[in-house]
Amino acid sequence: MVFVPLAIFVFGSASAVLSASTPKDPVRLRDLVKRGGTVTGPVLPLNFADPGLILPNGRAPWYVYSTSSSHGKVPYAISEDFKTWTGVKGDALPNPGSWVSPSNSAVWAPDVRQITSNSYVMYYTAFSAANGNHCIGAATSSTPAGPFNPQASPIVCDASGGGVIDASGFEAPGGTLYLVWKVDGNSMGKSTPIFIQPLGANGYTLQGKATQLITNDPVDGGIVEAPSLVYWDGFYYLFFSSNHYNTLKYDVSYAISKSVTGPYTKVQAPHAPLLVSGKCGTAGPGGATVINVLGESPTFSLMNGCGTLTIFEPIQDKYINAVFHNDINGKNVSAGRSMWQISDLTLSNGIATVNC
Repeated sequence: MVFVPLAIFVFGSASAVLSASTPKDPVRLRDLVKRGGTVTGPVLPLNFADPGLILPNGRAPWYVYSTSSSHGKVPYAISEDFKTWTGVKGDALPNPGSWVSPSNSAVWAPDVRQITSNSYVMYYTAFSAANGNHCIGAATSSTPAGPFNPQASPIVCDASGGGVIDASGFEAPGGTLYLVWKVDGNSMGKSTPIFIQPLGANGYTLQGKATQLITNDPVDGGIVEAPSLVYWDGFYYLFFSSNHYNTLKYDVSYAISKSVTGPYTKVQAPHAPLLVSGKCGTAGPGGATVINVLGESPTFSLMNGCGTLTIFEPIQDKYINAVFHNDINGKNVSAGRSMWQISDLTLSNGIATVNC
């Protein structure tokens, strides 16, 4: 469980307006005012594409992981407050595995998920030495900094479909783990469906069958990719990017469902896409990772000249944070893509909202 300080201040018992008992769906302070997720960037002004985000054990520091660059196979950075980020601290996956092509060993779109208090799994994309297509690998570590140790073989491949990329993990209400990914059909002039499949308790063994969630439509510019799934107040939100990543048409959009396996409905204008070039100063925004965080307020009392300052019994406080990449030169990917972020992304009744 994530613990995030949230103070509720009441001076004197006569002025108390909130009960110490928490209802099933408590009113959150941030819901009492008009708000929306705040877009900020660049928060990592260096080449840091396809960022993956995690808050280990629900406590700072936050970790972010990047596609391969001059900084390493999977560079990572940290933040104590989700405001200021360090530069690259190291390489979380220096060895992507024996199954990866030695002539093209770059790693794309890493996503790290915590399985237990000291068990982490990284999902990543690389070229397979066996078939020359993109496959999805998994690596494990006892710490979020790694180094992560790769499995001997990839966990998902689809040579006939054009390969697979952009894997991300998801834990559904109730604890079932899933893997979500994109079939890279655009590499062969085919469609680009996004699939989901259950995982075993270890976080990397596929179970059951894969289910298609969405695929590309004409409005998507031929591509949907970079899926990231979260659950919030009765809705599953599947965030994704559409259009070509190396153009200013790249975006962050989303689809919604009442069931983890769908069917999903793509949200349309004016509520989607969530981010397009020009909104909040972005250029080619995409490759987002969206995670939900659950915290509780602490409990204690203080005395001052006005009476007793009381902080009530813990009240659950949920919020959503996200990271994404953005063209550094404001034109295309030739100068690299820096990391931007969204703090407290608002999700309500199937609609996502951000502010600049």
